[in-house]
Amino acid sequence: MNHNVKLSLLFSLFEEFSGSVRSGDVMSAYLYLITKDNSIVGYTQGLSGIAQLMAALPAGVLTDRHRRDTMLRFSALVGLLAGCLMAYTLLLSPPGLWHLCVAMAALGVYPGVYDPPLESIFADSVRAGRSSLYTTKHIITILASGCGPLLSLVLFWRLGNQWEPSDCRHVLLWGLGLMVVPLVVLCCFDDSKALEHHHSNTGEAARLPLTKEQAAATAAAHSAAAESQQQRSRRCCGCFAAAVPPGLAVTLLIFISDLIGAFASGMTLKFFAMFFMQVCHVSPAVVSLLGLLGPLCTSTASWAAQRTSRMAGRVQTGLVTRAADILLLTSMAYLPTASRQARLVLMGVHLLRMAIANCARPLMRSVLMDAVPRHHRGKVNAADSVHMLSWSGSAAMGGVLVEKYGFQSTFLITAFLKLFGFIPLLFLVRYVPDGWLAGAKASTAAPGMGYSLLPESAADGRPPPESSTTAAADGACGEADGRCSPGGVLEPLLDGASAEAAEDPEGIRAAQERQDS
Repeated sequence: MNHNVKLSLLFSLFEEFSGSVRSGDVMSAYLYLITKDNSIVGYTQGLSGIAQLMAALPAGVLTDRHRRDTMLRFSALVGLLAGCLMAYTLLLSPPGLWHLCVAMAALGVYPGVYDPPLESIFADSVRAGRSSLYTTKHIITILASGCGPLLSLVLFWRLGNQWEPSDCRHVLLWGLGLMVVPLVVLCCFDDSKALEHHHSNTGEAARLPLTKEQAAATAAAHSAAAESQQQRSRRCCGCFAAAVPPGLAVTLLIFISDLIGAFASGMTLKFFAMFFMQVCHVSPAVVSLLGLLGPLCTSTASWAAQRTSRMAGRVQTGLVTRAADILLLTSMAYLPTASRQARLVLMGVHLLRMAIANCARPLMRSVLMDAVPRHHRGKVNAADSVHMLSWSGSAAMGGVLVEKYGFQSTFLITAFLKLFGFIPLLFLVRYVPDGWLAGAKASTAAPGMGYSLLPESAADGRPPPESSTTAAADGACGEADGRCSPGGVLEPLLDGASAEAAEDPEGIRAAQERQDS
């Protein structure tokens, strides 16, 4: 496994463990206990998201201009300062609201700075089409987020299992102390060990052994696949497909869908704990137990979604899970809460909805990263943080709606808005031909092979080839280094053993001969 991939998984483990304690349900409960106002909870959590967005946009641009590992070391310094500021604020007795807002904003800047370079260096170190590594990272992140509630459960139990501000403060300080490990991990990444950094230095040498006949034969196959893909896209989306390159279309559709979904989810995400606390009257230990079981259910669902996507396709799997999420959230608005049995059913539905709503995220992430060349990943990951602005605004709106209309009505509004995020994925199906059930569509991207959608030549600013013959040869040979081809359309890339052979000239010749046969 690649050096940076290992560190990404290790960082995800400890950062999510710490984050689920210092910024999770306990923080929402603490803010409510000292203010007695759900709208203040929404405003404060929203401020953290806005700070993350404001930091992520310049961080994404800098990630594409400078080394990723340098940016990650800088983010470690930002995280250290933010953690110290929040610890100082919590130790004030009592902490002022403005002090908490500044500290929450600082903690929001921290992930805004590390997320673009971290996601970019992870994508640089993963071969195209390898959605399994994204799923592994997602499962580790989800399981780690369950460790935080487990620690909270133990601490609350020992402190008396009551909703007291002093007990919540004690738990939050534990979460801040756990930040030390991920901060150290951020300083250990190495940009020179990314796969695509190696390929960018050896790609020209790897292309030399290819003969003109092999390049021409591969270029002809790629041209036929490109024409077939473009015809399908035109039939599906008409003028939009003709005007927008497939890679850009994939990026836009996923971005729009996630943006709407983030806006909808932000209205209720930070208020489920408040719902069980205020409406169902459950203890801190039970809320922590739900926080522990939720990640376990989500990780299991993610594993199942990964297996299902191999047969049904990644986008198709995402469509089914999002539809189920909307239905389950709607049902939560009508389920009774009076009796103990009713509350148990409600908590079961909540856990099921949480698992289904989050299980397809790594699949969609792999689709997005397959569509974006290395030179644009920092900016795309930063633009992905625009969701935080949507989430932040809706978190503040959710607090107001909860205060005015109640939790269940807010659930219904959220479910209705999620319907609009479902629509862009319907168009995305035609652009991502994978899965065993794809039939003829899988002919351009056989199982076990990745693909890329955005033109690398455009990303590099290189002029177009002088002749069609040279363009065809470059397009065919360019696939060997695992990056996008100048054609800018859906084309197969070498993966598995063939991709490993691409690291040396003799290996690429052997891989090409196997492909021709």
